[in-house]
Amino acid sequence: MLSNLARRSVSHISICTTQTAKAQLAKPCRPVGFNRSRFFASEVPLYNRSAVDYESKYGDKLKQAAKKKGLTVEELKTKTFEEAKKRTQPAKAEKSAKKAPATSTEKTAASIKAKAQQPYESSAPTLDKIVKLELFEKEERDSIEKIWTQYHADKDCITAVIPREIYDKLYKRSQDYPMFIVPMPRETGIEFFVMQFDFHQCHFTSLLEYKTKGSEARPFFTITHFPELSDSKGIVLMRGEISDEPRMIDTQNAQFLAFTLQQFYATGSDDKLNLVKQFHKAPQNFDYQALIHEVEKMV
Repeated sequence: MLSNLARRSVSHISICTTQTAKAQLAKPCRPVGFNRSRFFASEVPLYNRSAVDYESKYGDKLKQAAKKKGLTVEELKTKTFEEAKKRTQPAKAEKSAKKAPATSTEKTAASIKAKAQQPYESSAPTLDKIVKLELFEKEERDSIEKIWTQYHADKDCITAVIPREIYDKLYKRSQDYPMFIVPMPRETGIEFFVMQFDFHQCHFTSLLEYKTKGSEARPFFTITHFPELSDSKGIVLMRGEISDEPRMIDTQNAQFLAFTLQQFYATGSDDKLNLVKQFHKAPQNFDYQALIHEVEKMV
């Protein structure tokens, strides 16, 4: 499902890249909440940042794993990623690839809408499993927005109601460019996260998890879009859920990742979209400093 260029781009990223990135994201941002209303968030929540050394943070685990295999840490990293590259076409990815038709910048709105109505894979929830669609069909957009928000008010997740035209744009771009990487502010500094689209879902995991486990990397956070009301109501419902096996990010982290998805794939500047394109088309020239600068402007 992912292009070889995209995977190669990830392989070029050093965990130590955070050392050059941390200074760029050192200043505080405005403390606001995620917009659970009709549109995606317009701002991001507050994060405390300081220097982080990922080699120190995970050094002991890496050394232990390397020692067991009779390798140095650097040899282990190289070996692990080479093994991951050999698994770049897992069964699930092949299944998805067969379902997803080729895309291009010439796609019409009609073809985008057709894609939005494709069946989910069995692991992805459908809206009728969460709410009674026949009741939603009787409601106006504003009422649906309130019901969706109130339904999740006491649940550990984030939600949004997205205008159809914005989601159509996001969905098309996600099919053209199904993978990207972003630096996320953490309490101890920043950490790079990998995002990967799978039809109407987007999975997020840490770069360390991805480079260590490859195609077996587990998602820390998953966003699911529900396009069932796109035609009749002109909206797409969204829900973001944090994995508890174990829990590696909090709600504010999830809000930031959702906001980043919006900015780079739908409502952000051309500079942000161009970085997504470059990541796939010319990974060897990918500008990480420009990426950090764009994220800095967001916060």
